[in-house]
Amino acid sequence: MAKAIYFDMDGTIADLYGVVDWLDKLQNSDVSPYVEAVPLVDMRALANVLDKFVAAGFVIGVISWTAKDGNKEYNKAVRKAKKDWLAANMPQIDELHVVKYGTPKHRVANIKGSILVDDNADVRAAWEKYNANNSAVDATDSKNLVANLARLLAAA
Repeated sequence: MAKAIYFDMDGTIADLYGVVDWLDKLQNSDVSPYVEAVPLVDMRALANVLDKFVAAGFVIGVISWTAKDGNKEYNKAVRKAKKDWLAANMPQIDELHVVKYGTPKHRVANIKGSILVDDNADVRAAWEKYNANNSAVDATDSKNLVANLARLLAAA
């Protein structure tokens, strides 16, 4: 049976909320915050842990939302910006979903019974509620996220 670990982007691995005037920019259909966001974690250390997940048979994925109330054209630009950000910062992705804001993430994952790493408590709760085999990792502590993932893998 295939296993996967899915990552949220904004507030989990990408510091969207640290970009100056990020909300005003998104509300004005400006994709620059998605381009300018710096990694929230040491991406080299994350890559090392992800390599171990892959060696243990995991698929690495990202499930992220477009901007709230974004129109079709803007959401397309957001998808491209996020894809480019991942190519530059986290190229070991096997599966990528950049979906409309608010889409339940458990509905888009190709592999059920997987792990979601997300900073949003409601999203994590829904992930676990709608598939008893799913588990979620709280990503609000970005300084310890890589260590927490390493412990999770060691326990698996």
